[in-house]
Amino acid sequence: PFTLNAITAGSQIDTDLHVLLIGNNCNEVAKSLSEIPLVKKVLHVEASHYENYLAENFAPLITKVSENYSHIVSSANTFGKNLMPRVAALLDISQVSDIIKVISPDTFLRPIYAGNAFATIKSNDAKKCITIRPTSFDPCESSGGSATIEKVDASEEFLNTKFIKREEIKSDRPELGTARIVVSG
Repeated sequence: PFTLNAITAGSQIDTDLHVLLIGNNCNEVAKSLSEIPLVKKVLHVEASHYENYLAENFAPLITKVSENYSHIVSSANTFGKNLMPRVAALLDISQVSDIIKVISPDTFLRPIYAGNAFATIKSNDAKKCITIRPTSFDPCESSGGSATIEKVDASEEFLNTKFIKREEIKSDRPELGTARIVVSG
């Protein structure tokens, strides 16, 4: 669901929006992304070493693909907070984190001091690496588009990290990252 919010944010930066899909056996996901009206092209990369979402494998690929792009946008969820600093470091640029509003293609609003103040950030980097706060952007429409799907070659597997297992804790409570309003007492 956070992808739909990131697409909305990206479309506010530039209407020629491309989505990079990295995974394994994800042809159906590529098809559903191509049907989003705001998406003009889906770049689809598949390899078995992308199956477990290791940021160490994703970052070099994103860096390679980003050569022709001015902005790289991801949600500021757990995965995005792991991935995007690696991408920014590989590109030798500053990251603009957790934006809540796009003012212009190089100027963004983000909360600071635990949300008690807001900072307007202008990035002078030629390429911008941005994470967005998903709850600040509405999810985009998910049907009615017809973007092209382009296959992209995978990058080499990063062998210094190995996926061992994933543990997921199921809870009956709502996820705070998707809540529009959180009341704490």
